[in-house]
Amino acid sequence: MNKQSSNLCCRRHSLLTIIVCLVSPCFAENWPGWRGPARNGVTDDSGVPTTWSATENVRWKVILPGAGISNPVVWQDRIIVTASAGQDQNELHVICFDRRTGKKQWHQQLWGTSPTLFYPQSGMASPTPATDGKHVFAFFGTGDVFCFDMDGGLLWQRALADEYGQFQNRFAASSSPLLFEDKLILQCDHYGDSYLIAMNQHSGANLWKSERPEAWHSWSSPQIVAAKHQYELVLSGSTKLDAYDPDSGDRLWTVRGLAQECIPTPVFGQGLLYAVSGPNGDHYAVRPGGRGDVTESHVEWKHNRGTSFVPSAIIIGNRYYLADDKGLARCWEIPSGKILWRKRFRGKHTASPISADGKLFFVNQQGSTLVLDATASEYVELARNEVNEEVLSSPAISDGCFFLRTSKHLFCIGNSAEQPDRPN
Repeated sequence: MNKQSSNLCCRRHSLLTIIVCLVSPCFAENWPGWRGPARNGVTDDSGVPTTWSATENVRWKVILPGAGISNPVVWQDRIIVTASAGQDQNELHVICFDRRTGKKQWHQQLWGTSPTLFYPQSGMASPTPATDGKHVFAFFGTGDVFCFDMDGGLLWQRALADEYGQFQNRFAASSSPLLFEDKLILQCDHYGDSYLIAMNQHSGANLWKSERPEAWHSWSSPQIVAAKHQYELVLSGSTKLDAYDPDSGDRLWTVRGLAQECIPTPVFGQGLLYAVSGPNGDHYAVRPGGRGDVTESHVEWKHNRGTSFVPSAIIIGNRYYLADDKGLARCWEIPSGKILWRKRFRGKHTASPISADGKLFFVNQQGSTLVLDATASEYVELARNEVNEEVLSSPAISDGCFFLRTSKHLFCIGNSAEQPDRPN
């Protein structure tokens, strides 16, 4: 075995150990960032309820101090949520709640250095925070990055808009940070000077910064995948999919042909990377590990039906699911790309689906959660659950509980056998 292969094996073992710790029974409650333990919407957690309402199986709910569509993140007994408020949405909030009771543990209120255009319902709190159990990293549409300890103490902060220019697009910065080894990685694509940046988690100092002159319009979040010889950092951007070396920031390969506006995060499964290319675009199934322009050599299949503007896809076993913004859902077989079923869901969809305990959850904008049987290759509906509040945020699952952020509240939904004290 050569040195490069040996190093990759060690890193794979290290990452596997981290993922096993996050989803093993003694740590089943952790949902540490955007789309959960493995950044794909899937967790091994169990005991998640199938049915609920605005009152049934609601263990607690709390009022949030402002706008935001970041999903809640959970580490053991702590739930962290971001929000923004004020006329320019430059009042930034990071709040920590007790997972069992919903009682507020700490609340940091900060000020954004460079307010810009934003979507009213999300304000400046579109990016989902991330935690490693020792630190909480929060990124906002103002371009501000904050690092806290788990008790809410501010460790460091940076104002990327002051350093590299204000974010210039109609939805502000929306990409959720990625934690990988000692790095905090951010995708900063906009009409200004786009870039990809890796910061030291402990100090906030740059480890590397890569310019992205061909990227101008993306709110997608980066993904990490293990290719044959090394890890690859994959980004959906304007008209293309790029992979970078996470150690150096050097670009490795590119697939061209995506739509101009990209929001969904790529997902990885069965050896292939799946990217949704935005409205009027295509689905791409891409084999990682290439070099240079691999548009002709590494695209296994693509489809031009059922793409979404906002929701990301999810992979469970050998099936790939996606509901588009209008609620038209499809299930594909992978790696063949064969469509197994199509179904018109109710309402419009912004949230990305998640899965646990053999169930698949789709939440629409009207606050209705459709629960499907994730073990069946055909369409099997288990329940529809209403909370009667607007939902744009993707949910989270932790220790048998379903966490749902609405436009006003954070709900903790769990089987009613255990009902904790209500928060003050």
